[in-house]
Amino acid sequence: MRTLFILFTLPFYTCLFAQKDNKVSLYVFDGDWKSCKIEQAKYLGCFRKLSDTAYQWKYYRFDGPLMAIETYKDKEGDIPHGKFVFFGPDGKVDSSGNTYDGKKNDWWYYMTDSSTLFRKEKYSQGKLLESMDTTAIRLESEENQRKWDSRVVKDEVEASFDGGEKAWVKYIQKNIEFPDRARNLKKAGMVVIQFIIDKAGNVTEVEVVQSVEYSLDEEAIRLIRQAPKWNPAYKDGHTIKAYRKQPLTFQYPG
Repeated sequence: MRTLFILFTLPFYTCLFAQKDNKVSLYVFDGDWKSCKIEQAKYLGCFRKLSDTAYQWKYYRFDGPLMAIETYKDKEGDIPHGKFVFFGPDGKVDSSGNTYDGKKNDWWYYMTDSSTLFRKEKYSQGKLLESMDTTAIRLESEENQRKWDSRVVKDEVEASFDGGEKAWVKYIQKNIEFPDRARNLKKAGMVVIQFIIDKAGNVTEVEVVQSVEYSLDEEAIRLIRQAPKWNPAYKDGHTIKAYRKQPLTFQYPG
């Protein structure tokens, strides 16, 4: 369980692979986090340019799950700026939060080994404003539930996929692929993806919340990100954002 603000960014590395659009590059590191040949690799780094002011690093165990996702304002990785997520050895989210100009900002969340929220902290430019323990989180949840149960709703419709759940499952089964890298490593398992269906029905903010291995995670992200539009959620006469988690089980082709 990682509770400290730890950065994995390294000053020297050798590029293993880069896409032609120059937005994605892969790097390998040995056990001491030094650049190495692929035969000695213990860790894998994935670098992406998200925008002119957002650069993302994903760090993996070479043949295993995610360790961290880090977002920076600069290409060199000197200024944390954006979302950070840390994962436990089992590939599940351990802690997550946002940064702004190099400092913790807004809410940070800390999970138990069973993926239960046990602490959350609110920051403003590195200054801790509020900290909630398990008891405070439980009381807040109970109060929110009371408000939810007593609310008056004119109309409420959940986000839906054309054709319903059967059509959604059919889309997944028809389009999911088993990556060559995972096949070569003989890796399989369940990746869990979290995403938002926005007010227009677009699938957005696709994130891994349970990781297995780099190529399986990337295939799961691709599959969800390329999904057709949904029918957006609807409440009180307005379309609203909807949150969803989708487990995707990859079975090793024998």
